[in-house]
Amino acid sequence: MTRPAVFLDRDGTLIEEVEYLDRLDDIALFPWTADAVRLCNHAGLATVVITNQSAVGRGVIDEPFLQRAHEEIDRRLSLGRAHVDRYYYCPHHPEAAIERYRRQCRCRKPGPGMIEAACA
Repeated sequence: MTRPAVFLDRDGTLIEEVEYLDRLDDIALFPWTADAVRLCNHAGLATVVITNQSAVGRGVIDEPFLQRAHEEIDRRLSLGRAHVDRYYYCPHHPEAAIERYRRQCRCRKPGPGMIEAACA
């Protein structure tokens, strides 16, 4: 069974953009974020966040911190009776400091990889 979905960027769309989100205290949802996500939820849309996170590859944050940041966004959205169904992120960057993340990939936006993974 297929389900229609909405794909949202994280930084500058759901939360205020900061250079690299490396502190949970820096997470600031826009005033309309919970309302917009809740409307997507009520419309029956799978609400999916796709986000480039080169901060992982650059060694600014690690993947456990990124998970905690998404959990904090979820917690704040739940206060507005809204939820994200799934997060997809790309930690890669051609100039990443951490070798396993240093590459060109199809998942880094504007590439289609994260959307393709979500659709699968």
